Amino acid sequence: MAVLVGSGFHLTTALGVAGAAAQGTVLSGSDLGQPIDIQTDGALAGGVNAMHAGDSFIVDTDEDGDFTDEAATTQTDNDRYTGSTVTYADGSTSTVTLELITLSDGTQAILVNGGGANSINAASDQIQSITLGTFSTTFNNRYNQSNFNNTITNSVVCFCAKTMVQTPNGERPIGSLKAGDEVVTANAGSQKVLWVGKRKLSTAQLVAAPHLKPVRIRAGALGENLPKSDLLVSPQHRILIASKIAERMFGQKEIFVPAIKLLDAEGIEQFASLAPITYVHVLFDKHQVIFANGTPAESLHTGPQALRSLLPNARKELFEIFPELSAGSHFPTLARPAVQKQAQVTKLLARHHKNRKHLVLLDS
Repeated sequence: MAVLVGSGFHLTTALGVAGAAAQGTVLSGSDLGQPIDIQTDGALAGGVNAMHAGDSFIVDTDEDGDFTDEAATTQTDNDRYTGSTVTYADGSTSTVTLELITLSDGTQAILVNGGGANSINAASDQIQSITLGTFSTTFNNRYNQSNFNNTITNSVVCFCAKTMVQTPNGERPIGSLKAGDEVVTANAGSQKVLWVGKRKLSTAQLVAAPHLKPVRIRAGALGENLPKSDLLVSPQHRILIASKIAERMFGQKEIFVPAIKLLDAEGIEQFASLAPITYVHVLFDKHQVIFANGTPAESLHTGPQALRSLLPNARKELFEIFPELSAGSHFPTLARPAVQKQAQVTKLLARHHKNRKHLVLLDS
C-alpha cells in the first residue's frame, strides 16, 4: 500500500550532487518550486516507516492530487541536515531538520520534518531562503517517513481583489463580496456565497516568492471581449477554456486550465510588478463557474492543494463551515474537467493559434 510521505519543496534547479550537498548551502526562494506531494510506491524495503535508497516514489508532478497518472521513480540518495535555517521575507527565522532526497529521474526535493513544517506555516509561508545545516551521517540514505509526513503551505488559488464578478444586480468588485451575497454562475443560476477569504501579499513576500505573482490575462486574450478588461488571478487559478478544439482533444468542449499554464498564449503573462496584492477566495456549496471581468473562471475548489494554500485561521474557519473537509478524505467534484499537464496545454494553445480560433467561445 502506498504511503504519503508529505509535501516537499521541489528544487527548480537540482543541486546535482553525488552524495551529501555541502553544509551551509543556501537555497534562495527562487530555487524552491511549489510544494509538491510525494508518496511511496508500494511496500518499503526497510520497514513500515524507514525510507532507504532504492525505495520507489511517485511524485505528483502536475500537482493535481492524482498519483495514478504519474510514473514511479527510484530514490537514489537522501541526506539529513539538522539545524537547518529557514529565513522568511520579514527577516525572521526557524531552525528545522530537513531531508534532501534525490530521485533517479533527476528530481530533487526537500522534505521538512513535521515540527519544522508547523513552525514554517505558523511564522510565514513566504520563504526567502533555506540554509542546509549539519549533515547527519547517522541517517545517511535513510529516514523515518512518519517524521517527515508534513504539509507546507506556499501557494494561493484565487482572484485579485479588484476583479469584477457578475451578480444578479450587475458587476461588483470581488473584494466587496461577503457571505450571503449572490453571484451568477454558468449553470446553476444565482448562488449564495458561503465564505470569502482574503490574503494580502506584500512586496517583500512577492520578492521572496516570485512564483506567487499574479497572471495577467489581457483584455480580449481569450476571445472576443474576453476578458472585458485585464484580469489578474493567482497562478494556479483555473480558467475555463471552451472550444471545439478542446472537445476534439479531451472529449469535453469546456475544460479548466491553470492560468500559469496559459503563458504561451498571446496576451497572457505573469505580472512583472511587485506591488502588494490582495487575493480573494470565494466559496459556494459546490464548485462553480463564475464570470470574472466577463471571463468564465472557477470559484474556490476545496481540494487538497487549495486547502494547503489557506492560512491556518482561514482553514479553521472553513472547517467549521464544512467539517467533512477536516477529515482529508472529502474531495469535491470539479465543475469542469481540468487539464494539468503542460505538454497537453501547449498543444492545445498551438492548435488554437494555428487555426486562429478563440480559446473561449461561449454558447449564446
